[in-house]
Amino acid sequence: MTLKTALATAALLLACGPALAQTATQPDAGGAMTTQQVKTATVQFVTLQPTAAVTSRILGTKVTNAQNESVGDIADLVIVDGKTVSAVILGVGGFLGIGERYVAVSPDSVVLTRDGDSWKATVAATKDELSKAPAFDYKKKG
Repeated sequence: MTLKTALATAALLLACGPALAQTATQPDAGGAMTTQQVKTATVQFVTLQPTAAVTSRILGTKVTNAQNESVGDIADLVIVDGKTVSAVILGVGGFLGIGERYVAVSPDSVVLTRDGDSWKATVAATKDELSKAPAFDYKKKG
């Protein structure tokens, strides 16, 4: 299973949130309460395959290259329009978090496979290529 498939599944789950109320009451500019129409979402339940990955299990996953060299870790995912995973943020370089920088790669660039009870991520890039990649300006929440 590729990371793109797993992330697409996760993104679909994010997009299938609970239904919202059809009306909302809030004060207008004069302080009077008004009722407005609000978008609704229909809940769609999904049955996942045992091979599906959830983000809480893949964040922090060590990323290796084809030579099985460690080249970084999965720091985060970028989701656009509320449903599409557009990038995987990799933490590269540094040692014990010092000097680490972030790069954004396409989900198609990362292959995610099972490794026992955990996940293994692989990219077709060397440490040098990743160190020369454009930096992603990312302030990790923490």
